[in-house]
Amino acid sequence: MFLYNPLSTSSGRQPLPREGGVRAAALDELNRQHSAAASTVAWIGVCALILLAPFEKTRPLIQMPGQSISSVEAVLLMIFSAWTISMALGGVARPWHILAGWRTNLTLPWTALLAVMLLSAWTVPENRVNALHMVGRGALAFGVYVLTVNASTSPRRIEVVFVTAAVTGVLVAALALLEYAGVTPVVQALSDFRPAVFLFGAQVRATGPFLYPTVASMYLEILFAFVSVLFLVAVDAGRRKTALVVVLALVALGQAIVLTFTRSGLITVASSLAIIGILRHRCRGFDAGVRILAAVALVIAAQFVASYPFEVLRLRLTTEGASGYAAAFAAPRELAMSTGSTANVPLTVTNTGQTTWAPDAARPFRLSYHWLLAADDRVVTPWEGGMRTLFPRPVLPGESVALVAQVRAPSQPGQYRLLWDIEEDRRRWFSREPGATLFVSQTSVSGAATAAAPEQFSPVPGQSERPGRLLLWRAAAGMIADHPIRGVGPDNFRLLYGPYINLRRADPRLNSHNMYIEILVGGGVLAGVALAWLLWRVARSFVALWRQAATPLATLSAGVLAAGVAVALHGLVDSFLGFTATYVLIAITLGLVSACETLGAVHDSSRSRAGGDGSTTL
Repeated sequence: MFLYNPLSTSSGRQPLPREGGVRAAALDELNRQHSAAASTVAWIGVCALILLAPFEKTRPLIQMPGQSISSVEAVLLMIFSAWTISMALGGVARPWHILAGWRTNLTLPWTALLAVMLLSAWTVPENRVNALHMVGRGALAFGVYVLTVNASTSPRRIEVVFVTAAVTGVLVAALALLEYAGVTPVVQALSDFRPAVFLFGAQVRATGPFLYPTVASMYLEILFAFVSVLFLVAVDAGRRKTALVVVLALVALGQAIVLTFTRSGLITVASSLAIIGILRHRCRGFDAGVRILAAVALVIAAQFVASYPFEVLRLRLTTEGASGYAAAFAAPRELAMSTGSTANVPLTVTNTGQTTWAPDAARPFRLSYHWLLAADDRVVTPWEGGMRTLFPRPVLPGESVALVAQVRAPSQPGQYRLLWDIEEDRRRWFSREPGATLFVSQTSVSGAATAAAPEQFSPVPGQSERPGRLLLWRAAAGMIADHPIRGVGPDNFRLLYGPYINLRRADPRLNSHNMYIEILVGGGVLAGVALAWLLWRVARSFVALWRQAATPLATLSAGVLAAGVAVALHGLVDSFLGFTATYVLIAITLGLVSACETLGAVHDSSRSRAGGDGSTTL
């Protein structure tokens, strides 16, 4: 690996050109000053990005034809510009120093991947602007990575970055907890950063200031790994009060991750604690640090179990989403009513889903209906306008219940279809759930009109179509088969996957739910080769960090390694490349990986020359 460190001459490269004599010494001193200033600018920028990245407003700050710049992206560009200017000032005496700041172990594979993705985006026949926008995000991520490498010139600086992560994590966790508790001012304030409150069944999935719960979880998972080792740093320094504060921060982060209800989040939290605990145990045995990390793991497990009813946990752990809302109706196939009248209709309803229908819940389940025209799917009366019938008792999955439903007829005579439905109060209609089976009663309404006919009828709201991961991956396989070389363009999967799995209303917000597949589909085989090269380099760095058990940086390196593994694992089932908060923090994590590897190598080299004692410090 080679890395430009503005505070060190140990770069693993051939020395840069030098002039001789007094002039060379003066130029060296001038460049050291400029390089130190540029590195400080980068360091401040990295800390600022960690603090600000979660708070990206949904409304773009700058809107241009086909492109937009968000509030966080604008800050990112300002930070990056300030650092580049400081680098340029430092390059007045040594122009090649500017280029040296970009030389890292990931520069070549990352730029190769960007080049391939740019070629794909430029040559795709459709959605070219969207694809180019995604390439721009990749370029910004690479810039953040290089910024982080140049900022992380000492263990102390990395520790401050982790402290910034802890502060940010506690703030975001507090917002997530208040959102989950339904604190109205907080929920209203968060609407500037994400479109809605997300639910799994009747349960709120904490999102905080992020667009989606999974994005919130990924961000917090990385911060959790950083904060975990801050506890060990405090323990080793004998700062007990600080260690207690860090443990409380870890518990708050763990609770926020639990409340996002993201299954992968629990796995990556466990992996982070395991990696850090194993490395600590390898060096110190089963000491107080290892014991308390194990206790934190138990607390988070208890939080998960205690935060949700057992049935909701079972549903979440065994299904892709909230598709456990389904019903079967045994109702009269034909009915006759008078205009505007109210009738009692006997029927039997069976719970064919996986959720109990509780009539006394805060959001009760109730039987209702919709009136449709006989010949086409248009609604005669308002969709929400049907009368409600309460269930006499909770209806468990698989159970049936007999009801007498109250139904009010339309005001105009004619032939209609009465569509039976179940509502979870102000949250969902079962008829709109994926794969819902609809049951209608053909109804003849006679008599004089009791009100004027509406001028137009509303269409029936379409059923939501939310395919699971296996279907999305099948669509990705079809795209790769159709476009193996060039791909479909970065970020274009979400715009094109519908026909591959026969969806009429494909949600354009859904990505492939796999970071690696997303890149392969977007850029084709060439992107796959470049990605494999990049991942190989990252894996080598992971191995180097795993072996850094005997350096002063070992504790911090363990946190960086745990964060990198968390990204790698969660990326198998979700893609975070299109979200500013996550691509920024992932780039920072990779920058810290490269920086820790280099600082560890410099320490090993220095100790080897000095005849080190082989002591361990994690």
